[in-house]
Amino acid sequence: VMDLINASQRSLERLNMALALEKRQAAEVAHALRTPLAVLVARLDALPPGEQREQLRADVAALSRTVNQVLGAARADALEVTDQDISNLTDISRSVVAALSPLAHRYGMTLSLNPPSLPVLAMADPDAVELAVSNLIENAIMHVQQGLVEVTVLENQQILVRDHGPGLPPGAHKHMFEPFWRGQDAIEGGSGLGLAIVHRLQLAQNGDIEARQAQGQGTEFILTYQPTA
Repeated sequence: VMDLINASQRSLERLNMALALEKRQAAEVAHALRTPLAVLVARLDALPPGEQREQLRADVAALSRTVNQVLGAARADALEVTDQDISNLTDISRSVVAALSPLAHRYGMTLSLNPPSLPVLAMADPDAVELAVSNLIENAIMHVQQGLVEVTVLENQQILVRDHGPGLPPGAHKHMFEPFWRGQDAIEGGSGLGLAIVHRLQLAQNGDIEARQAQGQGTEFILTYQPTA
């Protein structure tokens, strides 16, 4: 029996090592792709304006989002948060909204931030918070493509991202955080990884994510983090 137990443990150790190697290689490949993608975007900007250039830009943007999502998945797998990891949810949300406002403008949309009067601190990894909020905003922009996206920071360590689109499709709550799941009306070019990565990031930080129908119209995602000690 002990021989069998020892053999099983060795097999599990080899499997864990192989899995860790695969994850590391995927992250390294994704990271290596970021530079040539940036060069490709710069060269596309130098082309004469036209429908073909805009289509190429859209294709490269979709590829760039997929690369970033692979990096995000790798980060979620390696994330360990302690009471020394403090994030200012207000400052991070403000930075993300400023960075993604040009993307929203490109689709004829508007981003707004509703911050509290005082900083909201949480026990969370700042880069992971930034990635989660960015993914939710990008998801709203790419899938709704109309109106306003509101980001609200609450004093109870929550960040709300709300769009004013048609709302969640039937049955979405059961599958929306599963990798590669896409709704029937999902746009072309998406990978179905964005919400799954946010979910993994939240679990890794002892946080939570919830989706619900917004009052009036639209969808609201709620990120919840642990308060500081």
